[in-house]
Amino acid sequence: MAFVVDNSVTVAWSVSSQADRYSRLLLERARREDIYAPHVWPLEFLNTLRMLERRARLLAHQVDGIVARISKMRIRVETVLADNRTLIEISRRHDLSIYDASYLELAQRRGLPLATRDTPLQRAARTAGVVLV
Repeated sequence: MAFVVDNSVTVAWSVSSQADRYSRLLLERARREDIYAPHVWPLEFLNTLRMLERRARLLAHQVDGIVARISKMRIRVETVLADNRTLIEISRRHDLSIYDASYLELAQRRGLPLATRDTPLQRAARTAGVVLV
């Protein structure tokens, strides 16, 4: 079954110090299932890698390799944008960032489970009736 993936999971797929059993299981699923991410995901992911590089936790060549590997994955970046009002409402209702609200909104709209390591987003998904992977 397809699922929506958030930045916390894709970073764990890419940075060994972030990996855990959950992220490894999701990576196995990602090899055989469709993965979706909202339009903000690529920027959020790249920004996280760049911040790790700036803090000297990753080297430039490591970031370049991660970007090359993740680009080969079948992550379908959703081009349909939720309207601003919907994202604000979800953000307010669940006390989430707009970025996290976009992951939740996509999972709700597509009727897909959500893969996240982010505790507030997990809590919001449960409250909203979105299945967690």
